[in-house]
Parts: sequence; C-alpha cells; structure tokens
Amino acid sequence: MTVSYMFQERPGQYSGDRNAKSGVFVFKAERNDDRLKNIVIRKVKPLHTALDVNLEQILVIPFEQKDNRKSDVSVRFKINRRAEKIEDLKGGRVNISGVLNFEERRPELFTATLSISDLYQKTEA
Repeated sequence: MTVSYMFQERPGQYSGDRNAKSGVFVFKAERNDDRLKNIVIRKVKPLHTALDVNLEQILVIPFEQKDNRKSDVSVRFKINRRAEKIEDLKGGRVNISGVLNFEERRPELFTATLSISDLYQKTEA
C-alpha cells in the first residue's frame, strides 16, 4: 500500500471556508492474495503536527473482481495551523489501522506506518 497527496487547488475548495487549507491523501493498494476481498481503514493519523484527518466514516478499498489487483481510495486532510506553510509532504508519514477481510478466513487487524510517496498523479492504466 502506498499513500500520495494532493493540496486543494483553491482555498475553500473542500470546506467552503476560504481561509481553510486542505488536501487529500490517496491510498493505493495492490493485493498479492486473491482471497483478499477488501481493506477497511478505520483510523488515519498523519505524523505531522499541522495536519488533521477527521475520518467521519471508514474507508474501504475494494477488490471485488478476481482480475482487479489494484484499487485506491482518498481521504481529505486539513492544515490546522493557518500560519503553517507546507509546500511538500513527500517523505512524511501516516499511521493507519483497520481490517483486512478475506474470503473463507477470519478478518485480520492491521496497523501500518506509510511513507508519503509523492504528489498524486492520475495515470491511465
């Protein structure tokens, strides 16, 4: 699993508050076990004191089809210090925790610390 980021293009884009700065974390996952049905992320905690994620609902990364090995999901973050100038999050880290759901197996709890790879770029597959 990897995580990349993207800042809002204009102030208030996500919140409506023109003074709020925010963006999104994009989690990309690739499964190596065909029995993995989905990944449920219940907690997202950036390891940067100026960033905050308010996870109002769980995130689900689905792998419904057998030939679907890759999937992604995003969650918004807010910069909670207005004076903080954040230009680049590359190399930062994000703690996540949740559940791996498998076919014909018990769910497995997990926690992970992911390094933020780079700016999110939409690629055509």
